[in-house]
Amino acid sequence: MRFILTAILFLSAAVSAADFPWSQAAPDHIRQAAVLPDAVMDETPCNWRPVLSQIFPPMVKQCRTAREAVLHIAANIGAVTGAYYSTERRKHNMNALEALAEKKISCTGQSILLVCALRSVDIPARAVGVHTWNHIPGNHTWVEAWCDGEWHMIEFNEKDFNTSWVMEYIGMLNPTHPAQRILASSPDGNTTWWFTDFARQNKLTNFRAEDVTERYTELARLWYQQNGLPAGVQRLLVDVTPRQTIPILVEVVNSDNDVVSSGVLPTESDDLRFMTRLTLPRTGEHVLRISNTGQQIPISSTSQPVRILHIFHELTQP
Repeated sequence: MRFILTAILFLSAAVSAADFPWSQAAPDHIRQAAVLPDAVMDETPCNWRPVLSQIFPPMVKQCRTAREAVLHIAANIGAVTGAYYSTERRKHNMNALEALAEKKISCTGQSILLVCALRSVDIPARAVGVHTWNHIPGNHTWVEAWCDGEWHMIEFNEKDFNTSWVMEYIGMLNPTHPAQRILASSPDGNTTWWFTDFARQNKLTNFRAEDVTERYTELARLWYQQNGLPAGVQRLLVDVTPRQTIPILVEVVNSDNDVVSSGVLPTESDDLRFMTRLTLPRTGEHVLRISNTGQQIPISSTSQPVRILHIFHELTQP
């Protein structure tokens, strides 16, 4: 009798999955890696499907495309589950059932829960993240969902793809730094998602991932262009250590001694996150001129949308 009941439940789940208009849209290798696995990252294994299958399939019964379903679930997942971001969470990598029970979760816990929610409606999804930002302390985890024939960046409680603040921060990354590479969890990935010392001290395990840095670099470059940064220039953020007590003018100067951009360096009274915002042409020779000091720093653009320049010495008077 138990075998018959199990078989009925299995067939019911299979029929339910086949009922989604998008169920057969993703290539088989993507479904194998991003729909069928129960694990998302290194969370404690759990059988989340019976629970989440009661919540999310009814939510998308009016959706005709995977895109509609992704955006609808992402925008409403906090409201329907009661889970929310909190620094008071018990651990950062809660599984989906822990997140539903405890409510207070990290961005990693949010991402794991959203991935499982999308997988419960037969949409390929995976967690993506960066170990450390370039301009401020901290890291972040978000989600990729497969729709319209490609991966799209989406987040917990967001109504659209490509969250603005994340795109802005991605544009500031230095991909030559190993900790600033962007990784997507994947059982057949070509690299390992590793953790900070803090995480290792908490005995978290490593797992396979795909390096997707170049794709996000291009995505961020396009986002910056769409939001007012022309393709021919790079945004240049400048900081100085130690910071001075009085404002000091800094200028980007070309080979003809023309000032192409200028601003005031951060002072002791400014927020630590504040940096001088300049623009740097991608062609030609330029220097960063620090007024009233006689100092000039040769500067050239990189392929990134944003370059961060730290001046690590006392600004001396001539």
